[in-house]
Amino acid sequence: MIKFSIIIPVYQQAEYLSQTIESVLSQTLKAHEIIVVDDGSPDNSFQVASSYPVKIIRQVNKGLASARNTGIMNSTGDWLLFLDSDDMLLENCLEKISEAIEKNSDIDIVAPSLKNFGINNTSITLMPNPTLEDFKTANRIGYFSAIRRTVLLEVGGYSPKMTFGYEDLHLWVNLLTLGKKLITIPDILVLYRVKQNSMLKDAVNHHDELMAQIFKDFPNFK
Repeated sequence: MIKFSIIIPVYQQAEYLSQTIESVLSQTLKAHEIIVVDDGSPDNSFQVASSYPVKIIRQVNKGLASARNTGIMNSTGDWLLFLDSDDMLLENCLEKISEAIEKNSDIDIVAPSLKNFGINNTSITLMPNPTLEDFKTANRIGYFSAIRRTVLLEVGGYSPKMTFGYEDLHLWVNLLTLGKKLITIPDILVLYRVKQNSMLKDAVNHHDELMAQIFKDFPNFK
């Protein structure tokens, strides 16, 4: 049985956190553990998380990359799946990812397709098994892809240099540069909330400097 650790960083998203946690608790294949990382959230996120059977880790606010890395260091599963505190897994998500891993024992990243909801309601089916070359034009998979814990430890998790975002793209480039293997799943397994104000919009505003950091860290990626 594959052990999945679901890591949910939270900062000022208490209103959505219950839905996120409950989507994990209702999986047809139960998670090994659910870790909520309270990244110094000033709202009642801690109180919301405390009402569920989850492991809660509190830290001063350090940003998303740091919160995810805290989750990595406190996880005990074989595979980690990061879930933002306003998104949700469909109930068969872990089951489908587990099936993909069992069929492809040498893979390191499993990326499910997704559906946007909120101010945008579009379904996104990922391209089949993108290569490093495909990432040169766009990020081809969602941050909520399942990743083998050992490869995350190998690269030290997410880069703290990616202050404004794109930390997941940086990680994919890092792992694929090292020859790690990625597959995608055409099934829609994740619901991604699209809001007026989001970290993604902040990241887009810093696009040039974030890409410059990725090119600096991985010169062969250009």
